[in-house]
Amino acid sequence: MLVAGGMRKVAKSDVAHHPALLLACGNSLRQDDGVGLKIAEAVERLVPATRLRIVAAHQFTPEMAAELAEAELVIFVDACAADEPGAIRVLPVVVKGDAIDTHHLDPPALMGLAQTLCGHVPARAFTLTVGAGHFGYGEEISGPLRQAVPRAVRLVTNLVAAFAGQA
Repeated sequence: MLVAGGMRKVAKSDVAHHPALLLACGNSLRQDDGVGLKIAEAVERLVPATRLRIVAAHQFTPEMAAELAEAELVIFVDACAADEPGAIRVLPVVVKGDAIDTHHLDPPALMGLAQTLCGHVPARAFTLTVGAGHFGYGEEISGPLRQAVPRAVRLVTNLVAAFAGQA
């Protein structure tokens, strides 16, 4: 996994060989906000690096557009303060074609940026969010999110199995 702080590294030349990309964001020092990173870590242990490239960061950034342009499937993973803690939501991502604010990139805007800059986006794109309620200081996620992580991991691995390499 490519992370701001380290983990499994994949050579840049290998990016084009990954049919699927998981972009996880969150802050591991703000309790439930780190659930996306926990999901990415768990998926990393189950899915080979040759099948899924994992990038984790505090937020989605413009530099990720190039990563998107090289994948057939992308799964964005993040916490969602608007949903009940532990609730999991998987939705398709529709490319945002309007003017893009690069200071706040959500998945549709990042897909739009990839389309604009690289001329290509993955054929299939999904967001997977986990409802979160605790954003105080701390490295532990709350009980409902600890219970949701294995379910979210199963959803990610099912999406990769169903769609990676089929676009």
